[in-house]
Amino acid sequence: MTKKILVFSDMHGDKRAVDVAKTLASKEGIDLVVYLGDFSSNIGDAKENLDDAGYLIGQLKEVAEVKTLFGNCDVPELGRFLEKEGLSLHNQIMRIGRTLVIGFGGSSPTPFHTPSEFSEKDIEDAMEKLIDEAARREAERLIIFSHVPPKNTKADEIPGGHAGSTALRSIIDKYQPNLCVCGHIHEAKGTDFVKKTKVVNVGPAKDGNFLIVEVDGKIETREIKL
Repeated sequence: MTKKILVFSDMHGDKRAVDVAKTLASKEGIDLVVYLGDFSSNIGDAKENLDDAGYLIGQLKEVAEVKTLFGNCDVPELGRFLEKEGLSLHNQIMRIGRTLVIGFGGSSPTPFHTPSEFSEKDIEDAMEKLIDEAARREAERLIIFSHVPPKNTKADEIPGGHAGSTALRSIIDKYQPNLCVCGHIHEAKGTDFVKKTKVVNVGPAKDGNFLIVEVDGKIETREIKL
């Protein structure tokens, strides 16, 4: 049976993006909504973070199951809240039939010292453990949802070079998941391939960018611009 996943990222306080996502989820018959992080416009504002997350969760759980990551601009308190409520996909594995989904929030280090950043070693160590666990569960397909994109792809390209994670790139090079969906780098919306792995930067939801992932005997993606 086909499962339809609506993925979006980087709303940055624009609650209209949530309203659009809710309408889209209802219209498309979405089973699962995955949000990739960066809820608020004010970096480090815990109250605003929790308010924006509460709005997103409250609206979207009316039409579909909801799982979410935190972004690098989100405070650690938000990550703890999501985990407590059973909504976090960060450092978690989720099964959809014969497909396994793993998630990782935050980002590798940035020049801006945002609230939720991890060292490349910590990212790689954590994802290696997730991959090892996924292998034991004998899935046929693997999807990675991450806030940060992998390094040296179209999905992390900025005017000055590339700003993605070397650890995530290493994981993709080594294990070749079927799909990696990310956000974080607003100007790098688009699709690339790392060998057999399709990498999609969904782009910021505040600018009307969404992605539908259909999981059945295969994995298909469809970009939506509203």
